[in-house]
Amino acid sequence: MPTDDELASALSRALDGAAGLTPEAAHGQLAAGARRAGLRRQRRRRAAVAGALAVLVLGAAGGFASGGHLPFATTAPADSARPQLSEQRFDELVGLFLPHGTVRRVGGGWSADRDPHQVGKVLTFDDGSGESLLQVTVQYTADRIEQLGCLDSFQTPTDSCTRTVLPDGSLLVIDKIRSRSDDGVLEWRAFWAAPDGRQVHVTEYNGQPSRASRPAPPLTDAQLTAMVTAPQWSEAFAALTPVAGTPDATVSADAHPSPTSTETADALLDKLAALLPTGTATADRDAAHTRLAVTADGRRSSLTVAFTPPSQRGLDDLAGLPQQPPTPLEVREPVAGGGTVVVNAFGNGKTATDNLLHWTVTVYYPDGAQLLFNEWNGEQFYDARPGVPALDLAALKAIALSPAWRA
Repeated sequence: MPTDDELASALSRALDGAAGLTPEAAHGQLAAGARRAGLRRQRRRRAAVAGALAVLVLGAAGGFASGGHLPFATTAPADSARPQLSEQRFDELVGLFLPHGTVRRVGGGWSADRDPHQVGKVLTFDDGSGESLLQVTVQYTADRIEQLGCLDSFQTPTDSCTRTVLPDGSLLVIDKIRSRSDDGVLEWRAFWAAPDGRQVHVTEYNGQPSRASRPAPPLTDAQLTAMVTAPQWSEAFAALTPVAGTPDATVSADAHPSPTSTETADALLDKLAALLPTGTATADRDAAHTRLAVTADGRRSSLTVAFTPPSQRGLDDLAGLPQQPPTPLEVREPVAGGGTVVVNAFGNGKTATDNLLHWTVTVYYPDGAQLLFNEWNGEQFYDARPGVPALDLAALKAIALSPAWRA
């Protein structure tokens, strides 16, 4: 049986990873918090995770939810006009699509009555080759189907991903990712989404989220496809409440939203390149993630930059800074003309000071605009490595405080 910690880890990773259903650049939802656009969504996701994990502490583990929707965090009154779906019946529906094996209920893994829009289950399944954690969720969302897709391989180690638009306009995605901390742990995710907001998600591991017990997860691509696209889930949808404002969107085969327009990203990268210290070489310009590889004194790092226009949220962030305790290596300073600049360095976690992996600078402008930089050693964000970066924090700070960014 998985431990409470493993269940919490599984749910947290599932909720965090569900951001991949609405792919965006590494604009701050990355571990470094380097980009404000992503941070806005991340706040909502973390609030969802906090609510879900609070449920876990009380012994009620939840399932896998799409980004931007609170997963089982609040209790909602049931719609008496809708048919009810029992845990036993949901188990029976799940069992229809599992090969021969042993299914074990995870204590508190039933999510009914916590959210009128979704129902889910956490369980373990063993086909004789080892027990694996399995998560199944059926839900209504307001997600636009053309914005759903694979997790961003810039943020997450990915072995493969297929995104298929089906003849009826619905979407099928099968995403195979690896653990950032243990390459032996595999996490395969499949989801089906319809233009009217219906979604079915299945996530499986080759063991537990913290350790592998078999070479691969138990369900094949064909079995995952059959499970998430099965018409039998209509019984579960009948017991759920559709989300108001669901767009009746159509989807094209090549519909992949760009988190930052190429024009905007190129303009930011042009400014960044022009402000780099003399002698700094650049390479591997990546407009999709507003990333630039830089080399100085033989050291190579990656830099990302994001600018958020003035907003009330930005004003609130600036006003709330004094109430937020700084992390161990964080330094805040006032900016001439108003605002605050924050420089920071941390490792695997905002409070980690050993094996520094990320260096960040954030400028909070008095009008609510924000400018964010992140630096790490490595190509993809998830492969950040310790070592002296190409640009130190003083150099990053000097770049960030240049008036060219507001020109």
